Formats: sequence, C-alpha cells, structure tokens
Amino acid sequence: MNKSESIQLLASALSKAQAEMPAIKFDSKNPFLKNDYASLGAIIAGARPVLAKHGLSVSQLTFGEAGVAGVETVLMHTSGEWISQSISMPIGEEKGKSSAQVAGSIVTYLRRYSLASILGIYSDEDGDGNKPEPTRKPARTKPEAQANDDIMTIERASKVTNSEGTPYVDIASDVLQKMVIGINKGLQNGADDEKRAEYLEKKQAIGVILKARADKSI
Repeated sequence: MNKSESIQLLASALSKAQAEMPAIKFDSKNPFLKNDYASLGAIIAGARPVLAKHGLSVSQLTFGEAGVAGVETVLMHTSGEWISQSISMPIGEEKGKSSAQVAGSIVTYLRRYSLASILGIYSDEDGDGNKPEPTRKPARTKPEAQANDDIMTIERASKVTNSEGTPYVDIASDVLQKMVIGINKGLQNGADDEKRAEYLEKKQAIGVILKARADKSI
C-alpha cells in the first residue's frame, strides 16, 4: 500500500463513512458458477453518496504492460491525504473473446474487488422486502494472515511454486506467460471452487511477478 505522509484526517473520515455504508445488494449472477454477486456499478452507486458526505473520493487508474492488466485504486480526502493499492493479473486467452475483451473483463473484476476492499464494504443478498430476516450465525474471526489472503503481495507471490517446487520468481517471464494460458484453460474447463481459487491465486502471483519485473523492482 502507498499513502501520503499523513492519513489522520482520511482515516477519521473513512471511519465515519464506514459506519454509514450500506450493505451492497447482489444484482448480478455469475454465468459459470451460478452465484449472485454485487456488480461494480452497484458498489459505486451504494458508496458514492456516503463518501461525498465525508469528503472522500475514489479514483481507479488502469495500467497494462508485458501481458498484464492492472488497476491502481486511490482513496482521497479533501485534505489532500490519500492511500492507494495496485493489483494486476495476466491477460490470458479465453474462447470467443479478443485480447481487448479479456483485458476489459479483468479490469472490471479487479476494480470491483479493489473498490470493496479499500472501502471495507460488503455485499448481501437482495431480498424482496417480504421475507423474514434469516437468523445469522456469528461470523468467525479470521486469523490476521487469513484476513489478508486476498492481497497478493510480491512477498506472497514469491512463495508460490509450480508442481516441481520451483518458485515462480525463479521462472522466466515467457514461461510464466505460457503457464497463464494453461491456467485459463483449466478455468474454462469448469474447475470446482477449490481448484478455481488455486488457479486464481497462481494467476495473481504471476501477474504480480511480471509487473514487478516490468517495473524493475525485482
């Protein structure tokens, strides 16, 4: 995460905004997994009025290089304070889609998760107003390491290995890009939730490593 020298006023404003932020209703369905989810538009529409009330705004900047599409999400306060976080994924091949369409899908996906993450908001099922509220079980507190699982850092990416135990950071970029093609084929073949999560983690790790190499930070 990057930030301004001070984020005291931003942190105070975000705390107040989060107390008023509504649960974002599911308004879309994943055609492959058949699960409901909140679209990027729904998250923006639900968050924007509360953010504006407390002097907060969000800008999401896209970038792409070396076969990678990414998004930098910047949360800003009227004081000039800010925090930002970048995330990227390799642009693979998908049947029936051009590279531009695949990149667009990745950017939308990354924007949706990055925005919800930086604002600390969540989604809930969209009820019709007539059904009684279900009894909710108390949420189990996740260990800190598990709570940060969605953030793919270069340190975490460096620990990901292939089937032979070779760390991804020790594998050439052209080989990593070929691996992404294989991962995308595995996703297209209808992987179960556990396998899909594994594939997505590997794609994120490769994306972070390729971006770091492009930035010459590793």
